Amino acid sequence: MEIEFNRENIEKCLCIKCKVNSKSRCIKERVILIQEKALSDALVRPEEFPALYCASGKEHCSDLDKDENCLCPDCTIYAENDMGTGSPSNYFCLNGKSIRGESIRCSFCEIEEADYRRINSLIRDFYSRVD
Repeated sequence: MEIEFNRENIEKCLCIKCKVNSKSRCIKERVILIQEKALSDALVRPEEFPALYCASGKEHCSDLDKDENCLCPDCTIYAENDMGTGSPSNYFCLNGKSIRGESIRCSFCEIEEADYRRINSLIRDFYSRVD
């Protein structure tokens, strides 16, 4: 099974709102850098995006708050892919990507430059929205 890094999943993903990440200075700094890149012509690599950990694996920031409640079980992506039966079953930002039968893997690890540009466009749209 593969979780796609696409606009639909970015919009469904709850990682950005999760309290595990919300107090992380490292995440906040990365979001600022991504916003700056999204406003310029610089490419934002999907692995730089602080979300969709169920697909990409552990966050590299060390200041996540593991004492906060994980939002993964409330996420639509989680339900659609029956991730509760996998291992790990939550806290993908801390524990790594979900493995259930086939590994849910990073779908952007070996992609072409044109695909990076497409993904960058998705990220730019996401960060330039006015909600």
